[in-house]
Order: sequence, then C-alpha cells, then structure tokens
Amino acid sequence: MKLVIVLVLAGGLLILVRRNLLQVDLSFPLFAGLVILGFASMSEPFIDWIADQLGILDAPRAIILIALAILLAIVTVLAIAFSRLRIRQVMLVRYLAQTELDRQEEAMRPLQESVDRTVD
Repeated sequence: MKLVIVLVLAGGLLILVRRNLLQVDLSFPLFAGLVILGFASMSEPFIDWIADQLGILDAPRAIILIALAILLAIVTVLAIAFSRLRIRQVMLVRYLAQTELDRQEEAMRPLQESVDRTVD
C-alpha cells in the first residue's frame, strides 16, 4: 500500500510538470524530495538510521518530521512566489493607470488650447 501511495504521488508530480502546472525551477526540488523520502521510508534500516542521526527515539516520527519540514518549505516558497506576483501585479496596475492618465491628458490638451484661444 505504501508503494502505491508513493507511486501515485510521483505520477501526480510528473503530470503537473508535464502540463506546466508546476514549474521545475520553483518548488519541484521540494516535491521531488517528498517522493524520494517516500521511497526511502519504505526501508526500515533507512528509517532507523535517520532517527538515529536526528536523535529521535521513535523512528517513524523522524520521517513524519522530515516530511512536515519539506511541506513547510514548499508553503514558504509558494508564499514568497505569490508575494512577488502580487508586487508585480500592483506595479503593472500602476503602470497601466499612469499610461491611461497620460493618454487622457494628451487628448485633453487640444481641447484646453481651443478653450484658451476663445477666452483670449
């Protein structure tokens, strides 16, 4: 059952990358780390070794803690990317607003000049 879950996770990851829904340069290494951890965690000696290296008495908790740390890193990376996109969106809206205002001012200049001529 463990193998099926890890294979489904790996397959889903591959589908997301192939459909360009997940950018390889942004968070793919973290997702790949989850898949590798999933395959590696099927080995009891690996789980015991990781728990020993981290100083955790309950071996399965070591894998859970590593998976949670990777998920936290994914959330952080995606939050940073979202913030950057939001900043770019605000900059784009400001640019478009300034461009529209400049265009409107240019359209108003001939009208203002004709009004000034009639007043003089």
